[in-house]
Amino acid sequence: MTIEFTRRVVLGALPGLGLAGVAAAQSTGSRLAKPVDIAAYLEAWIDTYGRPTAKVMLNGAGPFSFMVDTGSTTSVIAQRHVATLGTPIVGMATVAGTTGVVDTQIAMLASIEAGAVKKQDLRVAVLPDANIPQMDGILGADVFAAKRLMFDIRNKSVKIESSQRSPRTSARPNMRVRNGLLAEIDGRVGTVKAKLMLDTGAERCIINTQLSEALRKAHPRLVRVDGAKLIGVTGHVVPGEHIALPEVEARAFAVDYATAVVANAPIFSLWDLDNEPALIVGVNLLSHLRSFSIDYGARTFDATLMPA
Repeated sequence: MTIEFTRRVVLGALPGLGLAGVAAAQSTGSRLAKPVDIAAYLEAWIDTYGRPTAKVMLNGAGPFSFMVDTGSTTSVIAQRHVATLGTPIVGMATVAGTTGVVDTQIAMLASIEAGAVKKQDLRVAVLPDANIPQMDGILGADVFAAKRLMFDIRNKSVKIESSQRSPRTSARPNMRVRNGLLAEIDGRVGTVKAKLMLDTGAERCIINTQLSEALRKAHPRLVRVDGAKLIGVTGHVVPGEHIALPEVEARAFAVDYATAVVANAPIFSLWDLDNEPALIVGVNLLSHLRSFSIDYGARTFDATLMPA
């Protein structure tokens, strides 16, 4: 039996899934401003902050280091752990990502534990070790749906907790969950309104062609540099261009400088975002935060700035 999963893939020329950084601000409306120099900081924070990861127990063994990817609906395990854990292969899946699709095996984990989450009989996609180096797997929203994720950038940690949703004390929702699993907020890029997808698995921001063209009209002087490309774990490559963005603003943050890659990436069609301006918010926008939270149950996003 073939099961279709949706799996976003990494952005950038590096072989791993890492952090890159620019800037962001907290919900109080504070802003962090700095001149844009695309060449200077495209790779600036990849090694400084590392990857958003969580300690995970698989079939009672571990802990394993899994990247927490809010842009993935499906969890992934590295091929090397399948035989070690005695995890049976139960079928094949078509894994759809940012740059294309690939057929892969599906393994059945007897149990997975990560923070407040414990699941049994979870089907996960199996990817070659070379496709996800330096990590044991990827936690997707099939594991942390309805939970609260707390990202501590300074201490390089992620906690998976129970949702803070409460009839009496919960914060007013400022986030939607697209397709039941993907965190989305309304925002603007310069003067252009856009859908912002919060994606901790993306090294850099990605904008679709609709947002790119809207920005070309509204902000014709933005710096654009050809030669960008998206390289996914599926092995496909999508060409694009680097762009220096105007201010990016949402309810929980405001950023006065950032860069992105413009690309006609298949992921936008997969997420039904190919007919309106959209920005995938990668960790180059999030990694200047001291911490941020995504609460899928309460439908809230909050953030605190890194001290100057």
